Amino acid sequence: MEKKTVTFVAQMDEFLQSVVSQCHELGVSQDFHIEGRRVDQLPYRPIAEGSLVVLSTKRIYSQVEPYLPPGSKTIVAKRMLPYHSLREMLEIPPGVKVLLVSDTAETAEETIQLLIASGMDFELYPYYPGAYLPPDIEIAVTPGESEHVPSSIRKVVDIGFRIIDLSTWLEIYAHFDNDHFHKVTARAVQSLIYITKELNNEIIHARLLQMYLEGIVNRIEDAVIALDEQEVIRFINQKAIDTLHLPGLGVQGEKAAECLPEDFIETVRECGENEEQLVDWGGRTFFFRKMHIIMEGRYLGSLLLFRKAAEIEKMEHDYRIRLYSKGLVAKYSFDDIHGKSPSFQKVIQLAKKMSRSNSTILLLGETGTGKELLAQAIHNASPRKREPFVGVNFAAISESLLESELFGYEEGAFTGARKGGHIGWFELAHKGTIFLDEIGDASGAIQNRLLRVLQERQIMRVGGNKVIPVDIRVVAATNQDLQQMVKEGKFRADLYYRLNILPIHLPPLRKRVEDIPWLADEFIRHYCLDLRRPPFTLSGEALKAMQEYDWPGNIRELENVVEYLAHVVEEEVHVHHLPFLQENQELVVAAEEYREDCIALCQEYERRGFLPEMTAILQELSIAGGGRYALQEQLRARGFNLSTQQLRYRFKLLQQDELIYVGKGRQGSAISPQGEAFLAYCHHAKAREGKR
Repeated sequence: MEKKTVTFVAQMDEFLQSVVSQCHELGVSQDFHIEGRRVDQLPYRPIAEGSLVVLSTKRIYSQVEPYLPPGSKTIVAKRMLPYHSLREMLEIPPGVKVLLVSDTAETAEETIQLLIASGMDFELYPYYPGAYLPPDIEIAVTPGESEHVPSSIRKVVDIGFRIIDLSTWLEIYAHFDNDHFHKVTARAVQSLIYITKELNNEIIHARLLQMYLEGIVNRIEDAVIALDEQEVIRFINQKAIDTLHLPGLGVQGEKAAECLPEDFIETVRECGENEEQLVDWGGRTFFFRKMHIIMEGRYLGSLLLFRKAAEIEKMEHDYRIRLYSKGLVAKYSFDDIHGKSPSFQKVIQLAKKMSRSNSTILLLGETGTGKELLAQAIHNASPRKREPFVGVNFAAISESLLESELFGYEEGAFTGARKGGHIGWFELAHKGTIFLDEIGDASGAIQNRLLRVLQERQIMRVGGNKVIPVDIRVVAATNQDLQQMVKEGKFRADLYYRLNILPIHLPPLRKRVEDIPWLADEFIRHYCLDLRRPPFTLSGEALKAMQEYDWPGNIRELENVVEYLAHVVEEEVHVHHLPFLQENQELVVAAEEYREDCIALCQEYERRGFLPEMTAILQELSIAGGGRYALQEQLRARGFNLSTQQLRYRFKLLQQDELIYVGKGRQGSAISPQGEAFLAYCHHAKAREGKR
């Protein structure tokens, strides 16, 4: 489902950067498409229709109103102070005079009101450029605007930029009827719990926590009770009231022994600091945790969290798997895969159907087309989604290590073997999915052992003498032509047919150019959020150049290009910013150095009628290299139906002209530097003709 858009509008970039950072920290960007606009950008960067517009302050409404889409709703963001910045202010003695420094009178007054509401009991005086500076003030507090602090101030406490209030986030979620607000509050409560451990007794009981604690803690899944050092209930959420069948919030302020079940109190007293226990109450098992609240060496009470064991059984199961298998988890789902082209949508629909079964899947496609991402999505859409996902790259691990890593080994199996043995990847994937990436690079010995695993669903550790059954789903992937490898004797035919049960062919990016704008936009949003910078746009010329480029590295190369642009471009990408065009320009320059040779070769190939075929051969070799059989299929896909004899003759001419290297045996062929320069010259010459 397409994300709804929330557009934040402000006069300064600092507010927008603060919003982007907070969206990242709270996970808001997972639920909404977040955009930021300065007021002066609105004439040429319009607000999207259907967007909820959030203003940094009400005084900019008149400036924004002419650019609002019809029917759009606007709200004014309520601001609050970041929790982590308040501790240093507690060191300021009560009653002293403090200068509150900001850039405008309005923001200075707003910050003062926030500090007062937070329980700060010192005298605050607003100050901004041009304002009156009261005498005898040595301490200043500023929300990230220390450049405006007068030089006479002895101590500066920078509390950082104000952040968006939770009530504003709630209003945003309510506007779109989005029920994921509990995730935002769950992340916010982590900050609150940290404060209860780190701040002193005054801040715990200050109004800041009183404003948010009850609403936030009541939305989390755990039952929560806070007891002071006298075992008086200082806070209890609704989940705890319902679980323990208590009369209501009236128990706050009462002795725990007088209103809580006796066996519950015994558990509280017996449980040590940070201990976790399984406790039976009322015929049900609960997972119980207790944390002592200690500040500046003083014990202030306990924080109790408990939950039905049945509710967290799955969570603990997943946790053990992740801990034991070192994060062997599929991170991506079909929702993370973007593409609107008909060819790619067919691939997605086919993959979704295949994910429901336990049959082996073979993913075929060029490097960078997203084979591993699709494999993870298939796993997460399968009945095995709660089990491990183990990825093995045959091209990344030496053959000497691969066998022991795949199948594990027993203690003493070889010199240097770990005491107690080692569990292999197939065992780690038990009940889940194993992803065999770059399967075409597997050696003959590994192919033999893989065949047995696929046939029998059993493995034997290196140095072992017993068979271990494994329940796994296999997804394999390769960018090589396995059929041709079978013909050449490089890949076992029986293993190929075991793998090629449910084949999926992923199209290269050059055959789904309509997806490039969509993919580029997704990568731009991702890296701008990651770098905490405003988003940038692609000019029409740059987008056209990207759609005309062949993308030998496919989506991975596109993502790398966008990441590069996110570091070097300010607001708009132009053609000269694109790194792949910069590389091509170097080849054109190299070709110009022996222009006469290039002209002669072009004329000779054109006279024979070979020029389009020769450039197509060089183009394919520049992408991946390889043998003539694979190249013959690639040329057919481009519309060149050459026989084996015709292709061999053209290879001979290219080799004689030193445009390619022809390897022996399995080495395949590759384009030479002269060939790359010649190809660039031809493309450049064709482009110049098109401009005439």
